[in-house]
Amino acid sequence: MSIIFIFVGAGILAFAFILYATIKTKSTSLDNKPPFRALIGQTVTLQRETVLYEDHIGQQTNADYPYILLDNLHPLWQYAQDCQAQPQPDLLAITKFPAGTTLHIEKAIQYTNGVSGTSHPSLFGSISSGGKVYKIGYQWGQISLEKYFDKVEKCWHFHQAPWQNQQDTAFYALPEAKVW
Repeated sequence: MSIIFIFVGAGILAFAFILYATIKTKSTSLDNKPPFRALIGQTVTLQRETVLYEDHIGQQTNADYPYILLDNLHPLWQYAQDCQAQPQPDLLAITKFPAGTTLHIEKAIQYTNGVSGTSHPSLFGSISSGGKVYKIGYQWGQISLEKYFDKVEKCWHFHQAPWQNQQDTAFYALPEAKVW
């Protein structure tokens, strides 16, 4: 009878492990992949005003960088603006940084949601302003589903980031996030 309990217990543990491995968010470094490779370790100057947000629903996937940086050209900008009208916003505006503020970029990571399977690359860095250091995340890059479903390797494109004078119109190949 004890052998049956051991097998049942081992089966439950194996099922729980497989479920966890399937559902957890996966990540992989993009530090050595273009266009991120040229930015890692660099200090860039923001060309336009940006807004720092505090994430109240856990969209930010790296706890070491708790703030989200957005500007008016970011795809999430309208969502962030709409949040401000809510009594308890998902994203709470903390401060604004004027054009000319510097951002030190430290790393880039590709995250893939374990449930939906959607991926989003993010840059992480820090901004010093008013005697405070803000550790920020900046989600940068979107996949072209048309190219992805046509099995085109270079299917990632990037909106104009606040440190760019113009948008990079090239498409890039990014790796899929790994389980561990």
